[in-house]
Amino acid sequence: MASPRGTVGLRILAYGSALSTYVLIVIGGYVVFSGSGVACGSSGPDSWPLCNGQALPTLSGPVLVEWTHRLFTLVVGLFVLGTTVIAWSRHRQEKRILQLSTISSLVLLGQILLGMATVKTGLDPLVSTAHLAVASALLAVVMLNAITVRRFTTSSDLVLR
Repeated sequence: MASPRGTVGLRILAYGSALSTYVLIVIGGYVVFSGSGVACGSSGPDSWPLCNGQALPTLSGPVLVEWTHRLFTLVVGLFVLGTTVIAWSRHRQEKRILQLSTISSLVLLGQILLGMATVKTGLDPLVSTAHLAVASALLAVVMLNAITVRRFTTSSDLVLR
């Protein structure tokens, strides 16, 4: 059984994945609401992953809103990938956590590619809807993983007392 000390990092990363994914979806909603979705350009190589052809654009107005969404994706990516790495390296015996962490990473990769497609298609409604749907699926998976990690780490704590 895992020690409580050995599960703290897993718990922080799993909870961080859930919270940051939710925050990213809220930021994405604001991107849509504010009309900032193509502030970095649409189609063409200058629109993604660059913003108007720049790695670090002038951050003001709609560009700031869109760029915040893109940068916060990095935060989500670090939490999700971190959870997956810890699951694979320290908790392989916990198949459910391993599966959910791996699925989270794969769904996030698909979500990033859909985000690119959303920009490159000039916010095509079908692609934008798919982007939101996959974001919702990602939130569901990271939430389920966080709950699973909590149950695992709580039961580990109780067994060791």
